[in-house]
Amino acid sequence: MPDLPSTATLIQFVEGLLVLVGLALVAAWYFAPGLQAARTRPPLLPRWDAPLGDTLLVCWLAGVSVLLGSILAGSVFRQLGLAATDGWTSVLTVLGFQGVLIVALFLFALYKRSVGLPLPPAGLHPAAPLGDRLLLGAAVFCVAMPFVIGTSYASTTTMEALDVPVKLQDLAGLFATTDAPVLLLALTFMGIVVAPLGEELLFRAGLFRMLGSFLPRWAAVLLSALAFASLHQSLVHFVPLTVLGVIFALAYEKTGSLLVPVVAHGLFNLNSILALLAGLGQTP
Repeated sequence: MPDLPSTATLIQFVEGLLVLVGLALVAAWYFAPGLQAARTRPPLLPRWDAPLGDTLLVCWLAGVSVLLGSILAGSVFRQLGLAATDGWTSVLTVLGFQGVLIVALFLFALYKRSVGLPLPPAGLHPAAPLGDRLLLGAAVFCVAMPFVIGTSYASTTTMEALDVPVKLQDLAGLFATTDAPVLLLALTFMGIVVAPLGEELLFRAGLFRMLGSFLPRWAAVLLSALAFASLHQSLVHFVPLTVLGVIFALAYEKTGSLLVPVVAHGLFNLNSILALLAGLGQTP
């Protein structure tokens, strides 16, 4: 009986298929006659046209939420006696940073709506059917794969040639080393649900649209992507994550739905987690 392929081999095979699907989708987008109407359709993203006071208040609220979340997470660390290298500190850090931000912005948006002065819609509930937005998110994930894998390989090769150490991000290292099932489930939930929603709210629904209200489109796309890449504090993955941020911003702009980059972001993180658990090292 022939030996069955290993999990790592299967994941590499699936990633190869995703790259081919992504390239096919890019080619179809630019050359398929049936998609001409979609290509030429104006972007559906609502402009950020809130008053300056509301804009500054949202920025202040986001900063305070991140700070408060970090303080609360640190307090829980001390109360539970957790070490900085403990995997649960990473879970609490994500909950503190992303979770508090999500809740604070959601409550502020509800308040503004209740007083009759709603913020510009972020596209969480556009007219397109939910199934269509989920499929678009999966398509954006496939489109991102060849570009991110290509730039990740080039970045890693360059750093190795320059004798610059290439190491795992702290959170990624936990997936590669821990074998506690509950912790792995918690880390996975943070990676594919909480972090994508929090980061897309912050960098696409917030920063990208705000910058687009007074900067050229290309500058808003690039600066929000650079900020997104900087958050992850990984030199080797800075360029691939910037590319990923650009793709997410363009997808959000074109579809007008924040759910599209959220789904793509969650699938991308899930792919990275599966690769780490299979011992393939880290993708962005």
